[in-house]
Amino acid sequence: MHMKYINKYKNILLSVLTGLLAVAAFPKIDLFFLAWIAFVPLISVALNSGVKKSFFYGFLSGFIFNAAGLYWLVPMLEFNTGSYVQAFVAAGALWIYLALYWAVWALLVNVAQKHSPKKYFQWIAVLAPPLIWVLLEYARTYFLTGFPWMLLGYSQYKFTEAIQIAEYAGVYGVSFIIVLCNFLFYFWVFKKEKKYLYAAIAVLAAVCIFGAFKVDKFKYYGDKIFRAVVIQPNIDQYKKWDESYKKEILSDLKKFSQEAASFHADLIVWPETVLPAFDKESLDAVEASQNSGGLNILSAVYLEPRGMLSSWLDAYNVVFVTDKNKAILEMHKKNHLVPFGEFIPFRKQLSKFFGVLNSFGDISRGTDAAVFTDGELAAGALICSENFFPDIAAKLVLNGARVLTNHTNDAWFFDTAAPHQHFIMNVFRAVETRKTVIVCANSGVSAIVEASGKVTKKTPVSKSLIFSEEFLQNGYKSFYTRRGDAFVFFCGLLFLAIIIFEGAHKCLKNKKRE
Repeated sequence: MHMKYINKYKNILLSVLTGLLAVAAFPKIDLFFLAWIAFVPLISVALNSGVKKSFFYGFLSGFIFNAAGLYWLVPMLEFNTGSYVQAFVAAGALWIYLALYWAVWALLVNVAQKHSPKKYFQWIAVLAPPLIWVLLEYARTYFLTGFPWMLLGYSQYKFTEAIQIAEYAGVYGVSFIIVLCNFLFYFWVFKKEKKYLYAAIAVLAAVCIFGAFKVDKFKYYGDKIFRAVVIQPNIDQYKKWDESYKKEILSDLKKFSQEAASFHADLIVWPETVLPAFDKESLDAVEASQNSGGLNILSAVYLEPRGMLSSWLDAYNVVFVTDKNKAILEMHKKNHLVPFGEFIPFRKQLSKFFGVLNSFGDISRGTDAAVFTDGELAAGALICSENFFPDIAAKLVLNGARVLTNHTNDAWFFDTAAPHQHFIMNVFRAVETRKTVIVCANSGVSAIVEASGKVTKKTPVSKSLIFSEEFLQNGYKSFYTRRGDAFVFFCGLLFLAIIIFEGAHKCLKNKKRE
């Protein structure tokens, strides 16, 4: 009876298994090696089902993966809306949207198999799926402002040797290798041919040998040692924008500022919107760190007149440096805004169903690539979700940044997997640009990531603390910094070539029949 039940729902169970194995490769579980075999069950189902069913099974795997990995959306949204119903509806909509990418992938894998010439089936069946996966991940990164959270390659942030290819191919290159190896393992298990196992071992060995060489080259890489101070104040989210807590917050920040100044550091890094207001009272509270002699990168919401004669004020999420007289020397306005967090898309339509949206204001988008420098140190700052996007980090490096900082407030996520999932993107920005990345989060995770991608210092979440650590900056311009997503472009061309090849082969075959 049990076996009959299992056989009946075998494909569903295998699809669910892929979703669970894949999510287990990410924080907080962190069994990163599971990503290399997680897709084997779904591949088996997708290749042996009809087109419509392969779409469904891919969707099911993707939904399980995203619902399990992004479970933290529910408590975060409930905190903001005050309604679990609205929180589940909004979170569910995102889980469904993200699952569609998995569904499309499984469908295209199925179609590629069915339409591949028998003579060339094996190499197309192995090569096409990772190409399709890369193109879909890239689309997800930028479509509808983008949500590149938990891209497959990010699961390998602890596998330092494997992620070194990101210097040339970005996180997409790591995703490509993972999907490729999953297919090789599938064909080894189900086709009983050892050549696929040998191919997978050869790919992994080549990636690791190349990676070991790169890790050795970029370990503690730079031209001069500097000292950074990172402040993690752990300000409760419910206090942050409540005027009645302003004095309490400023009192705590003053203590942190004085302690930071005692380190005589070259760089002091504060988290996103750490100041409760951009005013004299707030700036006075952190005066000690401003006068410490190093670059003191603060953050706040900054109000700016829309025009010379306009009374309308635009709000910007900014990081900035001031002089001893508290005059702004340099400011970076956040380039990428989080939908529903910093601006409300389709406000008029959605507010009918989610009335709380009417109480949210919009943050304005910046376009600069400002670099903070004192003549020796040159820091490029990424504000919160800007670390999602490697092109923003590359733009800062091309503009002269020799070290990167990431300022974020992940207190919204509480003590869930989300702060850890957000942090791991910094590891890839370090490898892609070959720059040290100094991460400062209000409630954690704060860290120092070397140019090799190795994490040399990392803090726990939901803790109030301050630490000082040495780091190196460098002027190296990596391939990825200079050429961007050339690998994705190459994948697109190769996939197009496969489509043209399959179409041409089919035409020739039809002509022969005639």
